[in-house]
Amino acid sequence: MRVNKYIQLHAIILLWGFTPVFGKAISLPAFDLVWYRLLLAGIALYAFARFKGVSLKTDGRSLLEIFGIGSIVGLHWFAFYHAIKVSNVSITMAGFSTITLFASLMQPVLLGKRFYWSDLIYGLILAFGLLLIIDVEQVYIAGILWGILAALTSAFFGVYNGRLIRKHEPIKITLIEFAGAFITLNVMMLFAEGRTEFIAFPGWEDWIYLLLLSILCTAVAFTWSIHILKKFTPLTVIITNNLEPIYGIGFSILLFGSSEYMSLQFYIGAAIILISIFTYPFIQRKLYGG
Repeated sequence: MRVNKYIQLHAIILLWGFTPVFGKAISLPAFDLVWYRLLLAGIALYAFARFKGVSLKTDGRSLLEIFGIGSIVGLHWFAFYHAIKVSNVSITMAGFSTITLFASLMQPVLLGKRFYWSDLIYGLILAFGLLLIIDVEQVYIAGILWGILAALTSAFFGVYNGRLIRKHEPIKITLIEFAGAFITLNVMMLFAEGRTEFIAFPGWEDWIYLLLLSILCTAVAFTWSIHILKKFTPLTVIITNNLEPIYGIGFSILLFGSSEYMSLQFYIGAAIILISIFTYPFIQRKLYGG
């Protein structure tokens, strides 16, 4: 059983590893990409909920609470894909790796769990690895900053979903959050500078990538990730999710080649980040037996 739940967790992260690849492959701007992603994923998930007979009823207070978290989800996805559009996958995933630092600080506050100094220390080590990357890749500073914002927002709703899963079904949480994200994104688009049309129409190749991104990497993986919070703490999921940069950068180098090649210092900084991620569970177990 223990092995099975870890296999599930890594299957989710593998799916998420394709999201930055699809983000680069899809020719649409970040707003339009996320708009279609939310619309298609929401339709697919709603159809599945109806087929399974899942009740979506909830009280007004819970509805507003989950809807509000959905707004953070919408901001996260825009920041994530905008980072890719203004830089590349490697830079975006490096900035996104700071998610552990944010999550280690948020979990004690949002979930009332014990604070571990080792979590903060690991977060600072991750930040140091990021500083090495920023020092040498200043041309991509916008991508790094947007990647960090994506990490901050992802850490918040990732941890907060650990509270929501105590009272609500994963599909219900996901659908309401998607609704909040979709409405928030539409409001952001109304005030975005430089938009000549409300929404662009994808080409046929974009449709293929959008369907894969929306159904497999969003409707399935997002709901699955909330469900698995019954078995893991949010911080454990988030720390393991730092494998996503390995998958994302690896897939991108294979598919996009030289546009993803970075300097030696970039890879030193990335190595510091990844070594910290891999050693975290062992150190935590040694120190606290968890």
